[in-house]
Amino acid sequence: MLLSITAAGAVYLFDRPTRVLVADDDPIMREFAIAQLAHPGGTIVTAADGEEAWAILEREPAFDLVLSDLEMPVLNGFGLVERIRTSERHAHLPVVVITSRDDMFAIDRAYEVGATSFAVKPVNWRLLAYQLRYVLRGSRMEGDVRAARDEAERARDLRTTLLTLLQHETRTPLNGIVGYCEILRATASGGSIAGSSLADCVEQIVTSAKGLNEVLRRVFYFARLSAEPLRIDAETVRASHVADEVVRVWQAAARRAGVALRLAESPDDALLAADVGQISTALGELIANALAHALGSAVELAVLRRGDEAGIEVRDHGPGIDPARLRRCLEPFGQGMDPLTRASEGLGLGLPMVKRIAELHGGTLEIDSSGEGTVARLLLPTALAARAYGT
Repeated sequence: MLLSITAAGAVYLFDRPTRVLVADDDPIMREFAIAQLAHPGGTIVTAADGEEAWAILEREPAFDLVLSDLEMPVLNGFGLVERIRTSERHAHLPVVVITSRDDMFAIDRAYEVGATSFAVKPVNWRLLAYQLRYVLRGSRMEGDVRAARDEAERARDLRTTLLTLLQHETRTPLNGIVGYCEILRATASGGSIAGSSLADCVEQIVTSAKGLNEVLRRVFYFARLSAEPLRIDAETVRASHVADEVVRVWQAAARRAGVALRLAESPDDALLAADVGQISTALGELIANALAHALGSAVELAVLRRGDEAGIEVRDHGPGIDPARLRRCLEPFGQGMDPLTRASEGLGLGLPMVKRIAELHGGTLEIDSSGEGTVARLLLPTALAARAYGT
């Protein structure tokens, strides 16, 4: 609906493209709604009853607003509103109900089941237009508040988890450093080292200090990756060259783990525009995870190409990852286990690091653990290289 013409241009009912679902068993009412609610870029979808409207809500992309009659066959407006409010996906969707009845019982019941607002037939479309603008504005403001609240809760949970993990991960190396320094101090004061040489004590101190430094380095590196904006020093490189170099670097670690690490032959290759250092770091994280879960079997890297994307996958033949745990593993510090009781060490930053590096390059991280073992795919758009270098 065109509301007015001003010096700045036309003013429509909705100030941005809006998806509206109209549910009414009267075909004339549906046609009026399409005509009156039409606006540039918007989508008006109609349904003849509540059941059809619900099927559309479940099937199609999210709507911004529902305009529903109360008296409809199959599933009436009250039932439709109840379904919307009990659905996790649509719980906050604003619903304006329309009824030919002006009795307070229908209005009260509509609000009880979760209606946002109401209008009475015959509809004054101009008044309804301003009412819908108000409802949408309120809905968007509520959405912003919810998003801010959720972000604050995530930050609080992240802070708590970080402090718990840092306490756990730094206690062991710090105890080692302090303990062996006390031994050395006692030796310098004329005491003796029981069962250890001076070189052993120094080696333990160095090992503990390196371990502590690595924990802090990973935390600070992830903080850098999460900061905006972060510069990507992109260069032209073939995916196979990056994979080959990473395999070479990680061969010693693979031998210590008793795992065969190899790069599989592949006819696919691609020219990428990527920060080689960051992509190598990401692949290193995936290899480290694979070595930890390979159970003495092989870990294989392979170059792959899929449409406009190309990348490198890392495959192990371990026990795989439970889907629920995998979702937690993709969150920072979320190994999916209690950090104080789990058997393996680590901050839970490996997969989140890889995911963030992929996103900074305009790519994605895919993890498939549905079959034997786990396959992690680091995918980048080949179009990035084409745009940057004209290849």
